[in-house]
Amino acid sequence: MSVLEKASELIDCLGHAGEPVSLAFVRSALDMPKSSTHRLLGELAALGIVRRTEDGRYSLGPRLLYWGEAAAETFDLRAIAEPSMRRLRDTIGESVHLYLRDHDMRVCIAAVEARHELRPFIQLGRPLPLRAGAAGKLLLAFADDDVQRLEVRRAKSDAESFPNAPGARLAEELEWIRAERWATSVGERESGVSAAATPIVDSRGRVVAALCISGPTSRLVAPLLDASREPLQQSAAEISDLLRRG
Repeated sequence: MSVLEKASELIDCLGHAGEPVSLAFVRSALDMPKSSTHRLLGELAALGIVRRTEDGRYSLGPRLLYWGEAAAETFDLRAIAEPSMRRLRDTIGESVHLYLRDHDMRVCIAAVEARHELRPFIQLGRPLPLRAGAAGKLLLAFADDDVQRLEVRRAKSDAESFPNAPGARLAEELEWIRAERWATSVGERESGVSAAATPIVDSRGRVVAALCISGPTSRLVAPLLDASREPLQQSAAEISDLLRRG
């Protein structure tokens, strides 16, 4: 059994207990050596996944509250967003995607494809870079400082991987994106694809997702990218409002 499987069983054990339990209880329930159980509990406690009480017992930790809230928002967000995404697709005529940041990557959790035969393909759940592409840069602009610093460093050596991405100019572009709450790209992650993105915010004003349109550069030319700003931001505001209300 892998360490991850053992950790998962331990978390399930604490969840089913419903109250703080002793090391002996966990060891017995999982049929693990005392030393291994103690070490795993200590590692999970250091990560905030498990909480150690003053009397030496163990319960689920505060980090799981954040994960649970984030997971609930993710599923709710997709259901809330898709009707607005379909209306936006019908208005603009191009594909509409919804992205979340996952540490130093982004993933697409919902897609409403354009009806054109020629359109970009985005695989749901596939990790994509933050430092290239409209949605990635939008999410990066509102990410933690350490993630931004990491991606800015990476961008400086991106001439071969992403020749049309900002590269050394990324930090400056992120400042502009934060001020405008708007990002565009032309052939940055994939040659021949243009995109534009704007943020979706939760009830606390945090940027939780990027709403993005994309299409072939031959069709989604610069004036159309500019013209898409108002309807795209209106859709994002509508989704944000629905998310805040519940």
